[in-house]
Amino acid sequence: MANLFYPQLTSGALAQYPLRKTRITRTIKNILSDGSMILLPDSDARRTIWQLEYSNLSFADVQLLQSHFTACKGPLSAFTFIDPTGNMLASSTDLTNAVWQKSSLLQIQTDTADPLGGTTGQTITNYGQSAQELAQTLEVPANYQYCFSLYAAAVAQTPVTLFQRGPNTEQSKRMFLSSGWNRLTVSGRLNDSGSSMTVGASLDAGTQIKVFGMQLEAQISPSRYQPTTITGGVYANAHWAMEQFQITAEDINLYATTVSIETAA
Repeated sequence: MANLFYPQLTSGALAQYPLRKTRITRTIKNILSDGSMILLPDSDARRTIWQLEYSNLSFADVQLLQSHFTACKGPLSAFTFIDPTGNMLASSTDLTNAVWQKSSLLQIQTDTADPLGGTTGQTITNYGQSAQELAQTLEVPANYQYCFSLYAAAVAQTPVTLFQRGPNTEQSKRMFLSSGWNRLTVSGRLNDSGSSMTVGASLDAGTQIKVFGMQLEAQISPSRYQPTTITGGVYANAHWAMEQFQITAEDINLYATTVSIETAA
């Protein structure tokens, strides 16, 4: 079934703490007649399992979870799950990767000093005569609460615009950089029923900035930066790892439940 997405709570969060995230791997071992061994990773057996515990949920939130479980027919149908502990963006450490949409007028230089004392920052220069964008598009609901953040600095006072864009609406925030590193954020929920979200930064003509730590999260404010390489924290082939959806009434209009979700690597 298309366009099945794990629901976000009315609070703007996907999960509550404590939660448990387990990664399962398997190694194939062949023991030869001379006692030597050949070890090979079995990539098809890799799994990640989330166990999410919810309490003090409103009836509306319980209905969201239960309706999604019913729409998926329990563990039968796949859905898209956003890791509540991860960075949704892919290749946050390499803005030259093809997953980032950018004009040829934007030049990106790697191995730039970063705010943590390393050299994993990147320098972006706009050689165009108009504003140019660096962006990434994800197949996730446009109307969820998101927070897009990055660290940025510039030699002189320089404007930069961060944006969150759905198929029909957009939210943006224009800020000015200085020589020191600052974490910039744009956070909000779009009034947009689309099933994709684009986030990124727009640079004015002829400007240059240093950036580090591009991150997108389905929550209100940013958490500690989680670097990503090839993939980000969006899993398009997740399944409920349980046969029944059980609810406990804690008080009037307050409910609790524990759910399990599994994804392939």
